[in-house]
Amino acid sequence: MVKATVKHLCCIAALASLSAFTHADDSGGVIHFRGEIVEGGCGLSHQQQAVNITCSNKGKTVTHSVAYSALNNYTVHNDSTIHTDIRYLDPQKTLAIVSVTYQ
Repeated sequence: MVKATVKHLCCIAALASLSAFTHADDSGGVIHFRGEIVEGGCGLSHQQQAVNITCSNKGKTVTHSVAYSALNNYTVHNDSTIHTDIRYLDPQKTLAIVSVTYQ
């Protein structure tokens, strides 16, 4: 009986130690990056009736002037394709958030 209890305790201890290894902390680590970022992001500047989107296209700076009404689902195809969306915060459409997504 004592031998069986010791065997069970050894099995439980072994399983507990394996369980500790499987639940190791995943909050740290190293990511290796190879390559380089060759172009910066696009610049946006707001005007009275439009937004100027300035991007690089094959090494040349290109500016697109986009009316606020056209910013919803607008896509610019340059060196890095961007997509814009606009969400108004008030019914008068005087305050808005413009989201830019790079692809």
